[in-house]
Parts: sequence; C-alpha cells; structure tokens
Amino acid sequence: MRLSGPGASVREVADDAAIAFEHVSKSYASDRGASGAAVDDLSLAVSPHEVLVLVGPSGCGKSTTLRMANRLVEPTSGRIMLEGEDVTSVEPVGLRRRMGYVIQNVGLFPHRTVAQNVATVPGLVGWDRKRTAARVEELLALVGLDPDRYARRFPHELSGGERQRVGVARALATDPPVLLMDEPFGAVDPVGRRRLQTEFARIQRALGITVMLVTHDIDEAVRMADRVAVLSTGARIEQLASPLDVVARPATPAVADLVGRGRTARLLALGRLERPDLDPPVQDGTAAPLVLGVELGDVLAALVGANGPLPVHDEHGRVVGSATPATVVRALDRLTEPDDETNGTTADGPALGTLRT
Repeated sequence: MRLSGPGASVREVADDAAIAFEHVSKSYASDRGASGAAVDDLSLAVSPHEVLVLVGPSGCGKSTTLRMANRLVEPTSGRIMLEGEDVTSVEPVGLRRRMGYVIQNVGLFPHRTVAQNVATVPGLVGWDRKRTAARVEELLALVGLDPDRYARRFPHELSGGERQRVGVARALATDPPVLLMDEPFGAVDPVGRRRLQTEFARIQRALGITVMLVTHDIDEAVRMADRVAVLSTGARIEQLASPLDVVARPATPAVADLVGRGRTARLLALGRLERPDLDPPVQDGTAAPLVLGVELGDVLAALVGANGPLPVHDEHGRVVGSATPATVVRALDRLTEPDDETNGTTADGPALGTLRT
C-alpha cells in the first residue's frame, strides 16, 4: 500500500513497506523557546526495491526525514518502521550498520585505503578477512573501479567521482536492505554527476536494493526515481507520484514552480512514442525507421533535418505509422492530459493545466 500524507491510516502506510513513516514529527526548540516543526505529521511508505526520491526547497525537512530513518535525528513523535520493526526499539549503532548511508561529501577515512574504507562495516560486524576481501573486490568492480588499480589508493589520490563510487561501495558492503542517500552526487561536476546517476541506476537494478534519496535537483529526481515525493515546509507532501506524473501533471502550484520552465524538455526525456501519437504510414524506403517506445527526445532529434515523415515500426519490424513534428505535439498533449483514475485531481485539488494552457 502506498498511501501517504496527513490523515493516512497507519496500517495502510505500513503494510508491506520497506520503510514506513507513521505520523512522524520532528520539532526543534528555537532560541526564543518556541518550537518549530521541521517535519510535521509525515506518513510515507517506501516500497521494497523502489527508488523513492525526496525533493523540495532548502529547509523543507527532506534531510531531516532521511536522517530520522537511521536515527541520526530522533523523531519527536510517531513511528518509523524498517521492514516491520520500529527503529526506536533497535540500538542506534546496530541500526545504522543495517542501513547503507551515502552523503554529499562522501566521508571517506583519509588515512585508510580504498579497500580499507569499503571494508569498514564488514569489520565492525565481524566478517572474517577472506569474506571481507572478496566482498571488497566484488563491490569495487560493481561500481566501476578496477580492484587491482584502486584498492590500495588513498582518498586524496581519487577524483571526486571516484570517491563517490567508493562511498557507494562502502554503503553496500554488508548488503543492507535499504540505502539512504543525502545529496549523494551534489559535489560532483555536471558531467560526472550524470555519469554517476547512470551507473547508480544500473547498480540499483542489479541489486534490487530499496533506496531513499534526497536531492534539491528536480532533474536528478525525475531521472533516478521510481516515485518522487515533492515536499514543502514541514515535509508536507505536495505530490507523490511517478516522475512523469510530477512533470506532466503538477498537483499544486508548489510542484509546478519546482518543475519550472524546463517542463517540456523533461517530458521529451521521460515520454515514449505510442501508437495513438502516430500519423498515417508512409512508404519511404530511404529514411531510417523509428521504433515504438522510443524516447520522444530521440523522435524530435531524428526529425531535425528530415525531409518529411519518418516511418515507425513495431517490435516485429512492421510499419505501423509515421512520425512528424505533429506526432511529438500529440504525444506531449497525451502526457499532460488528466489521469483517468483521478480525473486530474489529488488530495489537495485538481492537477494544473496541460501544455496547451
């Protein structure tokens, strides 16, 4: 069950979740003695094997929410469940050894080699040397670092992207069921960040690990997430949906503002060419055909400089239609139409308008 937000049933939120926040709040005493809720009555479930991304403006409570999951921050009220177990009933250090944790500045031990850094948690939980060495070699290969080349290096001998890869390997060392990531790629240059995002998506698919990731970057959120939770002040959930739904159908003005002017470009990357978008078939044996399901951005790129409609094939190589600039417009309109199941509404009201408006 994926119901979340204020008023959600505790049972509905917790069922089958890898992590469940049940009416969780966190308040800090201010200098004046008043209290301010960094997180206010949050109910949210993270499903097994999914990547859930928390995104929102600075100070909205997203990092506080993440840190409450491993008790780096203690909740003021409510419950947080890890695979059905209340985290407050678990000794904090033992809890953290069961959950991977990756932060923006990595936090590698500068006096320890790459292999020793990755071996940190296996050593703490009592793995023998042979098992630890095999796991270190396996993980370095998984994150794209040749063990023979990198294992004996020190952190200052690595690039920012390489240090981040070591941080991910260290977090995965004991095969935790859940990985928490707080702005994990924020300290890397844009080209390196995109490469790391792609590599991490591959690793997550290979391992099937549950990931809860915090970012302020909407592009990173929609690129990496299975679902995106857009938060506002107090960790209030403005929208919880797939990346495509968040971009195509912002549920509130706050979400629309976060998506911003790059909405159409993001839709071109997220949307796929489908049969209802197509123009009638054309007989052109010279133009390279497109295939149903291709990204809309690739369709647009193929149309640039084309002399006319491009043939579109299905998965069996049969011509099923053609693509023109109007095809892309129809596809974008389709993506931004209200969802049939909700009629374009959320718990807070109607979704915002389409590209035509």
